Amino acid sequence: MTALAVERPTAVWAGRIIVRAAGRIALHVAIAGATVPTATMFTVPVECHPDAESAPGVRPWTGPVDEERLCASCLRALRGEPEPNPVRTIPTGTAVALPDPGADRQGRLLRAVADLPTYTAPNLPAEHRGRPIRWSEWGTAPQLSHYSSACDWCGDAGPCLMADGRQGNPLVKDNPLGRFVAYRCSYCQEMSVYEQTGAADLSPIAHFKPKSPKGARA
Repeated sequence: MTALAVERPTAVWAGRIIVRAAGRIALHVAIAGATVPTATMFTVPVECHPDAESAPGVRPWTGPVDEERLCASCLRALRGEPEPNPVRTIPTGTAVALPDPGADRQGRLLRAVADLPTYTAPNLPAEHRGRPIRWSEWGTAPQLSHYSSACDWCGDAGPCLMADGRQGNPLVKDNPLGRFVAYRCSYCQEMSVYEQTGAADLSPIAHFKPKSPKGARA
């Protein structure tokens, strides 16, 4: 891999270096004393993965730092807060045994449990820079063993959904080919859209903030 110099100072938040997850806009807080190599992609221990052996692949981040965009697990680790109990998920179509209605006759009343709220998925951008984008159907995004698939906003266990987009025609000289990728949480519907600007580099072009409360599924 060719090493490229970082042109702008690396973002710092609360005295800690901030990096972004490779291929996503999620921001992580590096552990104390961590340094950023002069490379387009590298691994560095972060608060949610302090072990160098399991550190996620990250890229330098030089943009603004907003606490709402920081990894929730990194913030909890930095503040010394415990991780939330994992949510037990049951696959659709799985039969679950119900308790014996005659086992407890203590006069307890049944109560209705409201369904989880649903949120409308945003529309993918139909064009970029005045040229239309053709999108694939949404599908399950690949899972990485060294990176959590949970949503950074609502905490849904994931995995998220992914769609690929194309622009232009490789057979027409004045209509160059462009590639795009979009990631969307299947619960809160937070969506980020990126343009592929290099062999493995992604540039954000759109972000749709969810309407669900932060940490609703954490």
